[in-house]
Amino acid sequence: MFTGVTYDYSKYPSPSPGLYFSDPTWVDQQLKIYYENRTGKISHRLESDVSLITETGPDTQAYLSGTTVVFLSLRRLTNEYQKIIASAKKTDLAKALPAGIDRTILEGYKAQQAAILADYGSPDTGVHELAFAGGETVALVVLKPLSRGSILINSSNPLDDPVFDYGTFQHPVDMQVAIAMYKKFRQFVAAEPWQAVGMRETRPGPSVMGDAAIEFAIRNITQSTWSHPVGTCAMLPRKYGGVVDSKLRVYGVQSLSVVDASMMPTIPASHTSSTVYAVAEKAADIIKARRRKG
Repeated sequence: MFTGVTYDYSKYPSPSPGLYFSDPTWVDQQLKIYYENRTGKISHRLESDVSLITETGPDTQAYLSGTTVVFLSLRRLTNEYQKIIASAKKTDLAKALPAGIDRTILEGYKAQQAAILADYGSPDTGVHELAFAGGETVALVVLKPLSRGSILINSSNPLDDPVFDYGTFQHPVDMQVAIAMYKKFRQFVAAEPWQAVGMRETRPGPSVMGDAAIEFAIRNITQSTWSHPVGTCAMLPRKYGGVVDSKLRVYGVQSLSVVDASMMPTIPASHTSSTVYAVAEKAADIIKARRRKG
């Protein structure tokens, strides 16, 4: 779940990060200066990071490089983390899943919640992602949601699209975490360096105060996914609704393995790309060994 909070700045020095997106004329001028004599407003970023030089020229969105993402544990997010964990343990998980779901899915859901709540109690495991590069939008992401979505067959025609339901905020604790992360970033924005450049919240806006108002705002501006979906072919025991075993083989099917993010039962405390690379490396070894055995 991704909540985009927006800001503007009354005293931002030029060039501001947003200028790279909002003023193509300025970007073209600066690229011309850079190509002619390797100077200009963007030269120091381009020369200091060769990865920003693409096949078609310098990447003028250079401000996106560097340390722009932080992963916070729940304990660092809020002092009320124990209350949130206790609240989650009292939740009737059957009510957070589609009606008539197979009992193995429910059992797997219970096991996943137990594992995630252990993460919630850890000082080191990220449950919240904050992506901010000094621009106009801040991405606040619930990285370890307890809500579960579903993908269900829509008809007897295999070519028809399935029915997707992200199940956003079906588990009440996800909203508690979202409110906590929103409050945490407001504390960050109140720090002197950001006030010095006139950083001001524009969406939802400074008038949104109190948990009830914050919850209402979050429900209206949150996207169900930030393109890190997992779990549709989870590596779990069959009694927990699993689809693949520890060797990535699909239960009940011969010669079929799943090697992508869908085999992860839960989202890792990071972006999924590097984890998929690791899974693919391991899968290559498993599949080659399987082939050698015949």
